[in-house]
Amino acid sequence: MQINVLGHLEVRNANGQVLLAGQRQRALLAALALDHGRVVPAHRLIDVMWDDAPPATARAKVQAHVCALRQAFSQRAQDPTGPLLTCPPGYLLRVPDHELDLAEFASLTARAAVAARLGEMAAAVEYFTSALALWRGEACADVASPLIRAAAAALEERRLLAIEAKAEAELALGRCDAVAAELAAHVASYPLRERLRALLMLSWYRLGCRADALGVYRAGRQIMVAELGLEPGPQLRLLHQRILADDPTLRAAVPRRLEAVSGASA
Repeated sequence: MQINVLGHLEVRNANGQVLLAGQRQRALLAALALDHGRVVPAHRLIDVMWDDAPPATARAKVQAHVCALRQAFSQRAQDPTGPLLTCPPGYLLRVPDHELDLAEFASLTARAAVAARLGEMAAAVEYFTSALALWRGEACADVASPLIRAAAAALEERRLLAIEAKAEAELALGRCDAVAAELAAHVASYPLRERLRALLMLSWYRLGCRADALGVYRAGRQIMVAELGLEPGPQLRLLHQRILADDPTLRAAVPRRLEAVSGASA
């Protein structure tokens, strides 16, 4: 069985895609999958499935939806080896990492981070690339629950951190043209995210396109002042000054100070 949450929620088995019965069942599965390996209390599942207006029979309805999910998984009732377990005070989804795209993403990004710390940048890029390829769109894109949407926003932050870390590893390998092409689209989507903008500026600078690097800063400053009434952060301003001064050390490895650039996003 394969459960995917990094995009539209879907379940697949040997016979193809498993049909899920409506928004409440989708919200239930999303909540269990996003907290896979941990017990999700029944009261939280009720909040996810009914927001602020649960019916008096909500707990019984949760049990019914759990039974329906087990049937969809071809799991016998009370089967202790199945993926969906009753664990007071709630329920637990237990699947191998390779059967849940979110768990696989976490595993691959952890491996990538270790490789980067060891200076194995080619391996880091490979792991990050595989991790990011798991994303098919916004996490749980077809689940409307506000609590799931909030959790999806947190997952998007993890995706962006992986994009930035991959770009840093590629810059360390000298792949500036690939970084500039990829980051330009991300900066357009997240214009207030300063770390993305800093990495794009650095990639243009290392390609010998100093004017383009400075243009990326000017465009970002205009957006930040117009939308937030704020100047860019100190790390981005410092990078701008160093590019203006044609600082030769910028052509070496990615400066450590870029790691501290704000992760604020639009």
